[in-house]
Order: sequence, then structure tokens, then C-alpha cells
Amino acid sequence: MSTQGYREKKAYYDGLLTLFGRNPVMEALQAPDIRPVCLHLAASNRPAAVLDEMEQLARSRGAEVKRHTREALARISRNGRQDQGVAIDVEAPNYRPADSLASSSAVNRELLAVDRVTNPQNLGMIIRAVGASPLAGVIIPRQGTARIDGLVIKSSAGALFRTPVYHCEDIAPVLAALRNDGDEILGLDAHGERTIGAVPSDGRRVFVLGNETHGLSAETRKICTGLVNIPLAHGVESLNVSVTAGIIAFRSVVRDTGETL
Repeated sequence: MSTQGYREKKAYYDGLLTLFGRNPVMEALQAPDIRPVCLHLAASNRPAAVLDEMEQLARSRGAEVKRHTREALARISRNGRQDQGVAIDVEAPNYRPADSLASSSAVNRELLAVDRVTNPQNLGMIIRAVGASPLAGVIIPRQGTARIDGLVIKSSAGALFRTPVYHCEDIAPVLAALRNDGDEILGLDAHGERTIGAVPSDGRRVFVLGNETHGLSAETRKICTGLVNIPLAHGVESLNVSVTAGIIAFRSVVRDTGETL
């Protein structure tokens, strides 16, 4: 295989979403807007009607079916304790490489990015908030962030497959490239120099949410063009990261009603 062919093949497989667990895999096989590519089964699985149904659905939709040792399947799912002997590679139309953002010519575009959000439930609720809002999508790095799995899908209430998700290995290079392209990079921080209500709705910007406990990483802070805060009352020091995501996602909707943040 040529170097170009290898790169194209690697880029293709890097863009696939791998799900594990029997319920998430079955949901993916039944979703009409998701193309299953390969169903992975542990050869040691005990016979079960749900596994037979999965295999039939996969084959009927043109997906390959492979059987692996339990150890090999665990390497594919990256979660041998919870994969229940099944995993699937899928093409999700809204799951895109973050590099593709550079080709956008949109004058007005707001995105959300996560920096080391490690709780799957939080990540799922963030995806759900973005998917229901006017935001153009969410940037999710593989490094340091909860992996997209059954818990994330469940917490997103199915919004994962309808929300524009831009994936990357590391968030820092993506944010730096967007900043160089003219995007405003705003980190959420309790000590930010301006409030969220002072940020206009027009223009191009990325709001960055940090880790649940430690906030933004030092590297991300250096890339940010500014820090913003959400004013809190009654001595409350912070909000859950998914609640913060919801406030950001719908701030333009609130502003349109004449309210202020």
C-alpha cells in the first residue's frame, strides 16, 4: 500500500466511532442515519437471542461481522469490563474530524470545546445541550476526556447521533489553529475578566469548558484569547460543567427574548 493510501485508510478508520455494550450496539444497528461498518463479537460469548439479532441486523445492513478472542475484543472496545462481549464500528454523519472546521467560511459560528471532562454523564449531557441549541457543534478530544461509550450515549438521550461532534486527539492544537484562523477562544473560569452576558452573539468563537475539579489546563489557558465567568449568587462557588454548557448553549436564545445574563 502506498503512503497516500495508508494515510487515507488511517484517516477513514480514525473517523469511525466505536461503541460497545449490547444496548448501545443494538441502538446503533437500528438507527437509520448511522452506517454500521463492522460488528465485533467475542468468540467466547454464550449463545443469546440478542447476539443472533445483532448479527442478522449487521449483515442485512452490509456490515462485516468479526469474532475475536476476549482479549482482542477488549483492545477494540478499550473497556473489557463493560463491553459485554460486543463492539461496533460505525460511520456517524455528524461525527467529524476537528480539522474540517478550518474549511468553514461561516462569519458567525459558535462552538463549545471540552478540556479534560472525565465524567461520562457530564459529557453526554454537554452533547445533549449542544445538540438542542443554536451552537454549531462540540469539539471533543480523545486525550484526557471521557471516551464516548454507552454511558455517554445514554446521558445524551440519543442526541450524540444528531449533534455535530468534532473529534481530535488533543484539544490544544485545534484551539490554536482556530485562534490563528480568527476565532475568539474563550475559557470559562470563575475569575474571568468579563461575564458571559458581555460576550456578543455574532462573530466566530469557541467556548472552552475545563475539568470538573481542576478547570482549564495550563496549556489551554495560554491559548485562550480571554476568560469569561458566569455570575453566581448566594455564595455558590461553581456550577456543574454540564449546567455551564447549557447556559452557554442557550445564551443567544435568552438574549433574543430580551432577558439578560
